[in-house]
Amino acid sequence: MTATTESTDETALLLRVPGAESAVGRHRGRLDRAAAEGIPAHVTVLHPFVPLGDLHEEERYRLERLFAMQQSFQLVERRTSWFGDRVMFVQLDDPAPVRVLTAQVAAACSSSSPP
Repeated sequence: MTATTESTDETALLLRVPGAESAVGRHRGRLDRAAAEGIPAHVTVLHPFVPLGDLHEEERYRLERLFAMQQSFQLVERRTSWFGDRVMFVQLDDPAPVRVLTAQVAAACSSSSPP
């Protein structure tokens, strides 16, 4: 989990993509305030997540268990796309694994017992 630059109490769940830095790092360094704050090249699982002050041990435990149970998957990205007219992103060929993970995170964090 990484705090974003917009608010010190805002969190996000990210999948780091170290291999993307060679392709996008120079541009991110110039254009992306989050990169300047040290947030690596990534695929967003969930943003915003919970406010940092509301992130309790129980949620951390649930997330650790959920992530430990995940099978690895490959992310393939061949083209760019846009969120509105201000945010460009690298579009996944198959976003299904990330969507499934996002749904699992949402379900785990809305339930009252660990996954």
